[in-house]
Amino acid sequence: MSYIFYAAWNAPYLLLIIFSTIVDFFAAKGIYRARSDMAKKLYLGLSLVANLGVLTYFKYGNFLLENSIALAARFGIAYEPMPWSILLPVGISFYTFQTLSYSLDIYKGRLKPSDSFLDFALFVTFFPQLVAGPIVRARKFMPQLIAPPVVTAESFGWGLILVVIGLFEKVVIADGLTAPIADRIFAQSGTLPPGTVVIGLLAFVIQILCDFAGYSLVAIGIARCLGFELPQNFRAPYAAIGYADLWQRWHISMSSWFRDYLYANVRSTTDRSLWNTIRTQMITMTLIGLWHGASWTFVVWGAFNGAVLSIETMLKKLIGHWHVWSVTAIQVLLGGLTFALFAFSGILFRSRDLAQATDLARSFFAPTQTPFHVGSGDILIVLALTAATLAFHTALRKRRFEQAIAAVPASLQLFLLVGMMSAIIMIEGDSDAFIYFQF
Repeated sequence: MSYIFYAAWNAPYLLLIIFSTIVDFFAAKGIYRARSDMAKKLYLGLSLVANLGVLTYFKYGNFLLENSIALAARFGIAYEPMPWSILLPVGISFYTFQTLSYSLDIYKGRLKPSDSFLDFALFVTFFPQLVAGPIVRARKFMPQLIAPPVVTAESFGWGLILVVIGLFEKVVIADGLTAPIADRIFAQSGTLPPGTVVIGLLAFVIQILCDFAGYSLVAIGIARCLGFELPQNFRAPYAAIGYADLWQRWHISMSSWFRDYLYANVRSTTDRSLWNTIRTQMITMTLIGLWHGASWTFVVWGAFNGAVLSIETMLKKLIGHWHVWSVTAIQVLLGGLTFALFAFSGILFRSRDLAQATDLARSFFAPTQTPFHVGSGDILIVLALTAATLAFHTALRKRRFEQAIAAVPASLQLFLLVGMMSAIIMIEGDSDAFIYFQF
């Protein structure tokens, strides 16, 4: 079923998943059976080169080509290669990192290779999370394949609830309410009124949260209906206090992947200096930006987040454990600053290119070039959704999502679910593809 699900998008690209599955299945066995470190590294190198090579070719080939042309032009070289017209495979960043984690875990001795190729193939291609996560670890998912999954009425019911909530977030909030507003604002050129930019950024951060968190809930819900457990991918990120806290709550499966497989290996274990920590944070966050897309806007977005995280790390190091940080008013201010900085970084994430991002950032300081204003109805929608999201995340800051749902009376749960399903059916406009499908 998973292969059919993916082939429905582009059947020839199914070969890429099969290739990655075969390479990592046998490379992992080679790593486990190897008697020398050199042999283990060779098998691991095979996995890395095969997976990252395919990812680079399909996702970053055009980006590298365009920058090579621009670099050659700076030296007066007329480099005119054939146009790069390769379609990006859906979900390639997700399943590539998923299969790589399997080989890396076996290399580190955290896992034994699977004896069943079919089990491993299901791990790689499990259709609920195949194209946009959450990124699953083999040591968490593979044990669920030892025995046939058991579907209880409770787990099936929870799964359906999560699917409905996820679809409501995606179809109603992301596509129906916030995307049209964000799209209209980001379609403009030049500097805009500062208030217009603020509304556009708030609309976008609510849109991308509901788009991606909504997909994650749908994936987790479908998996639950089938008797499988997938990891939580968002944990009230807009209630984070500080950037380190934010990145432990936003796209958790991706950020934890970079933490465990990149940050932990790049950071020197013998050098405990502040510079070593900051250097590693900047490298990791910049690569997280590049993981999101083959564009300088994503690279700079990652570097911006890395810079904010590094400044926070320096301040914590210099100030230390100051008791005032635990004061409620200070935590509210820090939480507001965290959300504001993350929303501001949306300029880079959402802009067409660095030129537009620069214009939007300059809008707060330079005269307006494009007098584009947002209607009062749109402003009300965005401010109401922002306030509701912040309040909801604050309430969930120290609670699991399912715990919060369980605390709601059954009659109210039913009323809310019926309301959500009605809104999903009745919402006007077209529903767009999930944003993270492009990554």
